[in-house]
Amino acid sequence: MRIPRALAAAVTVVAAFTMVSAPAAASGPADKPRTVVTTDMEQDDLASLIRYLLYTNDLDTQGIVYTSSKFHWAGDGKGTEFFRPDREYTTPQTSWRWTGTRSIQDQVLPAYAKVYPNLRSHDPDYPSPARLLSLVKTGNIAFEGEMAADTAGSNLIRDLLLDRDRRPLYLQAWGGTSTIARALKSIEERYAGTPQWQRVQDAVSAKAVILASGFQDDTYAGYIAPHWSRIRVMELSAGYATWGYNCDWGGQGNVRGRPEDRIYFTGAWIKRNIQIGPYGSLYRSWLDGQAMPGDPLDIFGDPRLAPGGWCKPLGQYDFISEGDNVAFNPLLDTGIQAPRNPRLGGWGGRATQVSTTPNLWRLVPSEKDAAGADVPNYTTLRWAAAAQNDLAARIQWTLTRQGNHAPDVRILAGDTVKARAGTSVTLRARTSDPQRVTTSWWQYREEGTYPGTVGVTARSGGGVVVTVPADAAPGQTVSIIVQATDTGAPPLTRYDRVILTIV
Repeated sequence: MRIPRALAAAVTVVAAFTMVSAPAAASGPADKPRTVVTTDMEQDDLASLIRYLLYTNDLDTQGIVYTSSKFHWAGDGKGTEFFRPDREYTTPQTSWRWTGTRSIQDQVLPAYAKVYPNLRSHDPDYPSPARLLSLVKTGNIAFEGEMAADTAGSNLIRDLLLDRDRRPLYLQAWGGTSTIARALKSIEERYAGTPQWQRVQDAVSAKAVILASGFQDDTYAGYIAPHWSRIRVMELSAGYATWGYNCDWGGQGNVRGRPEDRIYFTGAWIKRNIQIGPYGSLYRSWLDGQAMPGDPLDIFGDPRLAPGGWCKPLGQYDFISEGDNVAFNPLLDTGIQAPRNPRLGGWGGRATQVSTTPNLWRLVPSEKDAAGADVPNYTTLRWAAAAQNDLAARIQWTLTRQGNHAPDVRILAGDTVKARAGTSVTLRARTSDPQRVTTSWWQYREEGTYPGTVGVTARSGGGVVVTVPADAAPGQTVSIIVQATDTGAPPLTRYDRVILTIV
């Protein structure tokens, strides 16, 4: 794995700090994002987890934590009732659609163990099943938004936030943020009012990044935002347009993805490419007969049980949902990922800051396609085909020690190039792959500050000529992406980026 050269120029690295009374931690690979998953483990979480674990060779996973949400909570086991009038239930409940705290250990990881030898033959960086099992903890699950008590999951997050590893800690919220909030509350209770508090608060605020697939309880608004306002929080639910629940709205059939990409969300493609083998067969799709324990509203296995009729099933095995992909796609290594700089795009989408206090970001609502038309949710939709083919390739890795691997592509000029208005710049790229690789170059308009389009003309023998318009002003920037796709089955794609700065 490599970190894009553009990343270094695009971000300000957080200064080193030494925490007070914090355990020393062995630093992981410096080029891998450090992350914790928190999940309420409903069925689309399970589908996302199937994908996520296939990328753990590219990530430094530090925890997988069960947590509650407004959709799923366990109760306290004492018969205590909980009620919110704006929720699905209409009377007080002692638990709600809770799927338990064993599905990861009893279903997912045993299947992962069966295919681990094959995965490791493709990349020795895949964590062992025992390592992953050691990372599974139970967090705050009793009620929606419960954060009153420390739990094994919240303690894990607390200790990671306080350790001496200087990398950002990306906290994924696939359910509510209650366990994350409890970890932060525990730090506040320990240090508030002490001479160390300001330093600890500064360091934790700089280290933590919350990647939320929506706010699924009230702990962000009620605690995190007012008490930890400088923590960057990414509210990524707009990515559901690509990865969220795929329903037959108004009898239109399968509508997920752009028209040219919809094949990747059909039952025929899912059944042929994803739901295969001891690991891929756990993946969830429409009407596949699989169910989560404890969830009576099984919209995956029985269309008659769809809650309130809000989501009409599509054809058998059609894509149903991997809504929590939105929380980890920004971290995946594609050549242009830049999790420290959310203004840059990639499989996780491009985000914009909506408030500085609290430090809240959301995905941009639209981007321009190749024809210059504004397309809603294009910031995630544009990558769907490449992401689906990549998943299909990794499912093949679980089955055999043979399989396609993504190409490597690098722009020879480096990550930044200076250019004058009215001139042309020639760019070339070097690719590495056992198979033939096709490259294409395009302007990522929204990443640059020059408001118009630039000419990108292919050269004979490879490379392109970028013509900078005469009206470009000094200091403006233009982002050019090279996209490399091999001829494997399935074809795999990687990228590189160069920023042209007008001088």
